[in-house]
Amino acid sequence: MKLDGFADPWEHTRLLSDAERNQALIALLTRHSPGNRVVEVGCGTGLLSCISAKLGAKKVWAVEPTPLWELAAQMVEDNKLGHIVEVLEGRVQDVEVRPVDLAFSELLNGDPFFEGVLSASRAVAPWVVKGGILAPRRLRVYGALCRPYSSAHEVELAHEQLRPLGDAYDLDLRGLRDALRSDESYRQFSHIEYPVGPATLLYDIELGSDEEPPESMYAILTANEAGPISGAMVWFEADYDDNLVMSNLPGTPNHWGQLVLCWSQERGVREGEEVRVQVTVEDEELDIQYLP
Repeated sequence: MKLDGFADPWEHTRLLSDAERNQALIALLTRHSPGNRVVEVGCGTGLLSCISAKLGAKKVWAVEPTPLWELAAQMVEDNKLGHIVEVLEGRVQDVEVRPVDLAFSELLNGDPFFEGVLSASRAVAPWVVKGGILAPRRLRVYGALCRPYSSAHEVELAHEQLRPLGDAYDLDLRGLRDALRSDESYRQFSHIEYPVGPATLLYDIELGSDEEPPESMYAILTANEAGPISGAMVWFEADYDDNLVMSNLPGTPNHWGQLVLCWSQERGVREGEEVRVQVTVEDEELDIQYLP
């Protein structure tokens, strides 16, 4: 996704509709804004930066790299908070470091790495003074097997459509058929898929550190029931403060949904069977591929 894509009003409509997300962030600001210096990384519309000021922050820097910085600046002006809130256009990696007591962001996504939470947290960590707080401070990423119906079924339907077309027009479609059965996953986001096995912890990362997920690793996902599987799903837990965790755990109300990595073929598994997969993170996109 292009950076400007995060300026789409629909993206912010979705996240602002998430009551649990909003309440967690406001709880964080209620605890740590009063009398403190604050930076919000990826401030979007500027709403939370303005709330931080209203809660008693003595200075707030609101950093936004997309054209939404103009809306954030307008929000600050409309609420006469310019003496407290300063909107900084650009990425946090590219703006001057200021000392703060609280640095916070909500750069989370169904794909936990897609919005750059690792690089942004690392860039803002030097802003945080001794005794200050970086939020979120830890990110855990889980994976589990699932059986999304659409991908493998649609691949089979596509092959059924190709057979008569190849015959009718005397076409050699072997290359196209192989491409449709690609080992790469089909990515989608879903609120309705459920795991068919226990969660496997894939990553447990201290944010703000130099820690990076490996570009590629192997993992074992276990099936807790017999039947076909055709993908894996991913979700996260982000520690914001003591007893304050944000997550998109399947079955919980959240606007993110889960990242579902669909495979082009179904595989039958036995109850309790362990499935070996390859987990990759490339260009801030996570993928899980079945290994025969």
